[in-house]
Amino acid sequence: MNMQKKQIKTIFFGNNHLVLDHLIKIADVVSIFCRPQDTDDDNIFKIKELAKEHSISAYQPNKKDLYNYVSYIENLDVDLIVVCGYKYIIPEEIFEIPKYKAINIHPSYLPAYRGQHVINWAIINGEKETGVTIHYIDKDIDTGNVIVQKKVPILFDDTSLTLSDNIYSEACKLLQSVIDRIVSGETLQAKKQNNAESTYFKPRTPEDSRIDWNIDGVEIYNLIRALVKPWPGAYSYIKDKKIIIRDAKYENILLNCEHGKIINICDSTLIISVKGGQLVVNDYTIIDENDNMVHLSIEIGNELE
Repeated sequence: MNMQKKQIKTIFFGNNHLVLDHLIKIADVVSIFCRPQDTDDDNIFKIKELAKEHSISAYQPNKKDLYNYVSYIENLDVDLIVVCGYKYIIPEEIFEIPKYKAINIHPSYLPAYRGQHVINWAIINGEKETGVTIHYIDKDIDTGNVIVQKKVPILFDDTSLTLSDNIYSEACKLLQSVIDRIVSGETLQAKKQNNAESTYFKPRTPEDSRIDWNIDGVEIYNLIRALVKPWPGAYSYIKDKKIIIRDAKYENILLNCEHGKIINICDSTLIISVKGGQLVVNDYTIIDENDNMVHLSIEIGNELE
């Protein structure tokens, strides 16, 4: 392990602390770049803690200021840049610097699901399978030649959180194999992506999280499990107040009632009728127009819209 650290010097760009923690164990990480902390992001906090623990320089430039670090990175004389979940497109002036260039860890089986928030989108779209890919970085988004990739199943009870854990656990194993191959002196073979098979997904917007009670119940369930904490949750409205649903289970039960209606309440659990069955809502928050939590008296027969 220590021999590998001496042989390959890396820079990390990204916001995934699990991948960074693994990279520190298998390579000599000499600098870290993560996004500016404009929100209360636990990932960024953990990355900065790792940097402090291992005495690694950490920087949080905005997109424009990235260009100011070209000389700094050149002077570090690194072998490889590893990217995972970085907010900005890394300019060519930077990703061409290292001896072995720059590689990106993308949470899908490319060329499918290029873009952002693809773990969420895969669950929302009801996919049964996704993957993780390590590819070279080029000028475009998620289009570089593929070094290694692996498929990851999506189970019916997976959430974005459990799926993310599974994907990045596999990512760490793949990263280990790539680093080992570089250290051994092997020339990495990479294959071009088939652009004809590519799909691209845009960043989510708040409106994407709103529940449409007219669609199939499984689709609503997929939306909810795709947006569990730390994501913002799927939402609807009840009695003119916003209700954010953070956890629910889908049950395939034949019902003869309006979709989006509360048909039972068990303690704090809401049972809501949906097309094809019912949702058992275990975790929800009700907020007012100022995003303050409020108490609302909910009764059987209330409708969500």
